[in-house]
Amino acid sequence: MMKYSAGLISKSFWYLESKKTARYMLDGLTREEIRELAIKDNIYQVESEDRAKRITNAIYTRLNSLPEIILKDVVDSDVATSKVLVLISIMKTDRLFFEFMHEVFRNNIILGDFTIKDRDLNLFFQEKKAQSEIVDKWVDKTIKKLKSRYLTVLGYAGVIRTNTHKREIIVPFIDYKVKQKLIDNSMAPYLYAITGEK
Repeated sequence: MMKYSAGLISKSFWYLESKKTARYMLDGLTREEIRELAIKDNIYQVESEDRAKRITNAIYTRLNSLPEIILKDVVDSDVATSKVLVLISIMKTDRLFFEFMHEVFRNNIILGDFTIKDRDLNLFFQEKKAQSEIVDKWVDKTIKKLKSRYLTVLGYAGVIRTNTHKREIIVPFIDYKVKQKLIDNSMAPYLYAITGEK
């Protein structure tokens, strides 16, 4: 089983970069070839070679967790659906983030509470600290950064909208054909974490 990680702190949602990378992967390019393009042609428009390498590795790892049939939908679907698939790739490669989506985000939808409150985040991390030695060792600053990153990622994915008073959950409309492909490829738990379905 994948270990808990705070790695998401140093990563972003990278939607356009993911779309571009998915296209290269479908064209048959390897991680190394994409990394070379990132360094030589600066396909991700970043300021340093080191950053280009890190982005390539993170995005490739995420997208590589998706079946090819879903990878095609990252490239070809409408923006909302495509963003949900990028979000699923993050959940598939980050166990703690998936558990947050499953235990907090999905649960709130099921309970009819379409908001994410500070209390939700605080309780989630308190529980994980009690359950996991890894999380228990993290300092408050790390957890604070993770909470912030989770909300940022959800905002970029288009599944929460923040206004002055609250963070509102937006249940995305996902093309039914894409939904079916996710279910057929054993990815229903990730889909349902976003839609609140059972």
